[in-house]
Amino acid sequence: MLEDVKNYFANFDGTTNTCRSIALWVTVALVLAFVVTKLYMFVVGKTSDKYDGDALENAGRIVNMAWLAVALTVAVAFIITFSACYFVEVAHGKDDLVPILFYPILVFIIAVVGSGIALFIKPVKLTKIISAAVIGSAFIAAVVCMIVYYASGEAGEAFSNVGLYVSAILLAVVIVGFAFVADRQGKPFDTRAVTFAAICVAMSFALSYVRIFKMPMGGSITFASMLPLMIFAFMFGSRKGIMAGLVYGALQAIQDPWIIHPAQFLLDYILAFMSIGLAGVLRDLKLFDGKMRTQFIVGALIACAFRFISHYFAGVFAFGAYGEYYAVEYNMPALANAYLYSLVYQSLYIIPDMAIVLAVAAILLSSKNFRKQIEIYSGAPRAAKIKDSQEEVTNNN
Repeated sequence: MLEDVKNYFANFDGTTNTCRSIALWVTVALVLAFVVTKLYMFVVGKTSDKYDGDALENAGRIVNMAWLAVALTVAVAFIITFSACYFVEVAHGKDDLVPILFYPILVFIIAVVGSGIALFIKPVKLTKIISAAVIGSAFIAAVVCMIVYYASGEAGEAFSNVGLYVSAILLAVVIVGFAFVADRQGKPFDTRAVTFAAICVAMSFALSYVRIFKMPMGGSITFASMLPLMIFAFMFGSRKGIMAGLVYGALQAIQDPWIIHPAQFLLDYILAFMSIGLAGVLRDLKLFDGKMRTQFIVGALIACAFRFISHYFAGVFAFGAYGEYYAVEYNMPALANAYLYSLVYQSLYIIPDMAIVLAVAAILLSSKNFRKQIEIYSGAPRAAKIKDSQEEVTNNN
């Protein structure tokens, strides 16, 4: 089985694989350059007497903004490049595009992007109502098209419709309910939240193209593609996190569409990636206050667990029949069992993907400056400052 693992360290078999290999090494180079820059700033701060604390903090802020601009530029370049590769492969018959699925999801993405721009320009109540109506209509239209596609018989038969429906409904209730219970003080999207959501979704989407390995039964190990979305959820709360995850899931459905049933679409794309927004639940619940690394890492584990469960049920009830093929292919009779097949299939790529995210997150959160930037941009220091001012006024009176 391991002999069939496809790696992208030097895979130049075709245009898309070549681009993936280049993207991987560009990403590695940028990460190394970022680490060297931060180490240099740290050494200068510890050894130089020429700079005071304020000067170093301002320099750090400028460096962070510069790196953010670089990351966004590279992310946009990746998205454009791989989108072009996809359409070229479709044009040459190397990949499939199902119009009744692709275009409704594309319209949904355009509706979300357009609404985000509208909210950024004019975040008033009427804009929010119109945006919600447009996004909701586009999403319903996409689901209806999936139902029509499935009913036509072109999608093929799902392994167990009842299992798909029940697992999708239960997970939707649990994920949304968990986010809303944890993030009770969640506020509507404001300009700052919309901006960061766009940045983090774009970066996660770009990193999802940066594959390290493609596993033999399917699924890919990426370069911490879940991390930007997790950071957004950690900064702005679980409610906003699951909404950003929904958009990201729709983008994944465009990038790698494998849809045979509306409930399977919900499990594999919408709910699986909405669950990434649960990375901020411990911070929302005020658990382990003052221990940001613990809050983030445990929250990330919860998010990955829900993603795993969502993909697992889709694997059992929609794709379980594939286990018989792999049982013969790899001479492993146990894989004929749909439950074991899905467990092995999801474990091969989700667990390594999660390990990479946790490792990178641990490195980033070891930086005091990075933790401080999270507090600043999420608005926590401002809220604390207002609270302290109010207490001071009360004490003086």
